[in-house]
Formats: sequence, C-alpha cells, structure tokens
Amino acid sequence: MKYVACYVRVSTDEQKKFGFSIQAQKDSLEKFCKENNYKYEFYVDEGISASSMKKRLALKEMLNKCNVFDMILFTKLDRLSRNVLDANNINKILQENHCSMKAIDEEDVDTSTADGLFIFNLKVSLAQREIGKTSERINFVFKNKRERGEVTSGTTKYGYAIVDKHFAVNPKEADNIKNFYDFYINHAGDTKITFDYFKEHFPSKSYDTYKKILTDTSYIGNYKLYRKNIYVKDYIPAILDDETFYTVQNLLKKKRRISKNHTNAPITLFDGLIRCSKCGASLSRHISYQKYGTYVSYSCWKSHKLSGKEKEQFRCMNKTSISESKIEQMLLQSFRAQAEKRIAENSVENKKNRNTFIDNSKLIKKKLEKLKDLYIDDLIDKETYKKDYTKLIKDLEENEQNKLQYVKSKPKDLSYLKELLNSDYKKIYHSLSPIDKRNVWLNVIDYIYFDGVKIERIIFK
Repeated sequence: MKYVACYVRVSTDEQKKFGFSIQAQKDSLEKFCKENNYKYEFYVDEGISASSMKKRLALKEMLNKCNVFDMILFTKLDRLSRNVLDANNINKILQENHCSMKAIDEEDVDTSTADGLFIFNLKVSLAQREIGKTSERINFVFKNKRERGEVTSGTTKYGYAIVDKHFAVNPKEADNIKNFYDFYINHAGDTKITFDYFKEHFPSKSYDTYKKILTDTSYIGNYKLYRKNIYVKDYIPAILDDETFYTVQNLLKKKRRISKNHTNAPITLFDGLIRCSKCGASLSRHISYQKYGTYVSYSCWKSHKLSGKEKEQFRCMNKTSISESKIEQMLLQSFRAQAEKRIAENSVENKKNRNTFIDNSKLIKKKLEKLKDLYIDDLIDKETYKKDYTKLIKDLEENEQNKLQYVKSKPKDLSYLKELLNSDYKKIYHSLSPIDKRNVWLNVIDYIYFDGVKIERIIFK
C-alpha cells in the first residue's frame, strides 16, 4: 500500500473571488486515495498565496517528512506552486527522497514519468509568467493613478484625509503633528518625555506609531511606496518644512537612551554625540547614583564590551572613562579655537567651489507629460514613445545626481557659529537647564571626538 501526503492550499483572494475552498480539495483528494487504496494524511495551508514558500508552514512540514511518503498529491499544480524556483526546489527535495508528485485533476502532471516532469516544468513556467504579467498590469495602473495624484489605497494616513481620490491635509491632525515635532526638538529628542507627550496627544497610538510618525517622509511631501525603497514626489501635500523634519531625523540618531534600570535617568548632555577618535565607536554612557548625587561618565564601548575573538581582534585601547562634567569643561575651553578653525576652512572651501547647478526636473517632467499625451493621442508609435521615455528618464536621473553632488559640495552656512562666538556664550550656557544645554550642543555639533586625554576634534553642523 502506498503512503501519500495530500497537500491543500487556498489564498484569501481566491476564496473571495472564485469560491475555492479547502474542503472541496480535501474531498477530491480523499476520494482519489480511497479509489487507489492509498494510506494518506493531509497538510493544509489556508489563506496563503502560492507565489512564495516562506509562510507556507504546512508545505515545509510535509517536505521535512517527505522521505516517508511515496507520493505527494494535490488537485492542481497551482495549489502547489506558481514560482519556478520554488517548484524546482520542491521537486529536487522530493527526488532526493525518492518521492514523486501528482496533480489528480491534471493527468499530464506526474513527475514519476519523463513526460509528466516536462509538463510540470512547462506549466509552472507559464503560471509564473501569468503572475508576472498580472503584477505588471497592476503596477502600470497604480503608476498611472499616482501620476494623476490619485490615491491607490483606501487606507488613510494620520495627518491626511482622502478627498476626491486625492490626499488632502487634515488641519487638526496636521497641527498635532507640527506641535509634536516642535516638542520633540525643544526637548532634545528625549525618548521618555516625548513619548509621554505622544501618548497624551495621540490617543491609542503605540511606540511603533510614535517612531513611524517621526520618520514618515510623507510629511515633507515625499511619499514612500509600501514595502519598497521608492519615493514619489508631488503626490502628497507636505505638512512640515524640510528643516524641521531633518532636525528630528538628526535627533533620532542621537536620542537619549533609556535602559530598564534607569527609566527615570537624568538628562545627559552628550549621549549619542561623543565618539572615540581611536576606533570611531560611540562612547557608552554610564550612570551611577552616589551619596552626594548622580555621576555620569562615558567610555568607549569597544574597550570593555567585546568578548572572545572579537576581544582580541577589535578591542579598542582607549580605556579612559571620563566624567560628563570634565567633557563639558574641555568642550567649553576648546570650543572657540575649533569653531574659528572650521569657519576659516569653510571660507577656503567657498573660494575654491564655484560650481553652479540648474535644476531641470520640472522641465523634464513636463516633457514626459507631453510625450505621454502624444502617445495616447496616437501621434507617435510605441517604439518612439519607449525611446524618448527612456532618454527623458535618464536625463531626470542625471539631474538628480548632479543636484545631490552640488548640495554635497556646496559650502555650509556657518553664520550661526559666528553669531555664537560674538555673544557671551559661556555665561548664557551656564544659566541654562540640562535639557537646554543638550539642545545647544545638538543644534551646533554633529560629533565630538575624544582620544582618551583631550577633545581631538569637533564636527560642526
């Protein structure tokens, strides 16, 4: 008596659109097994697509046990796979374990014969081709809708409403977002304080939503496609200005860490700002609660947290632990000299760099629109459209690259540093609260490099 595995699968979409059911497949397979006197057991994946094996737990379990089966049965090939690579991998696993497969409703799919194996590969290839073509059609429709500014999903995004199939700003929610960003900046990105504010002003919102709202590029009019690293401009209206958004992104990189043991930890001035000049790693913050107050210090994490082979190969020799008050003192002492040096360097860079850049993106986009209109009106053929479209897209990409290069090479505006040096900044600084002091450094400095003895260099904004 043959021992067989009966595999059953249906996706949620197939259930809705075509009424496919698990039970119908099971009934057909059970009847086939009884007619052929097979011993059998079922493996069922319900509500899962055939395009990938990753989420198909029943299929994986069946393949892990396939050495005990003589054959794998399913109703039709598309129940097993529509992906060529996955289908061939399944077939390879089965062959290695002397197990064949058969579609009971498709007589020509039977890998125990040479013809059946050929038909199996052919049908899987055709099924994958159809999936690809369907995906292309859907992407084309969505792309055209986005070009017209139409929303491709019914899901609303916080800060927006959908009006006449287009994104529109929700004034009340937009003000809430602006206030939250301002609060985050004014409190130096302190995680505990800003998350408490978030919970109060954004009802039923989680920490994941907190992070998402702080990093969503849609709020500066740069819409990110779902699960893709593709951004669409001029599709969604901006709520924030670029400066506010990127100030928050910079603060997120240097946010004050909250550990389980220090949920009420004091504001620390240089957490995320100070680095080791020996190895480039961030200096870890240490907090100890002593009889006469709280003591904060920093040391290179690579000098004490590595172990085993890592310890031998990558351990940093900068073992110095330095107090926060000492760093603050050294920073104030060296600040003027380092700032004046940076201003002088920037002046030289300004004289050397006389590059100019003309942004042609709007002109190119207009040409793309005109080209599409010509094609739709049957004034040019498909080949001409493709040729001109490819050239314009290439021009647009080159324009963006030149723009990026120009921005990178453009000397920075250091007028804020000059104004700071012309003021009585030390006196003003000593009158500030800890969180305002941290804010000062975050707004002026990117990183401080410490070599174990002194502040070696300061990287200004």
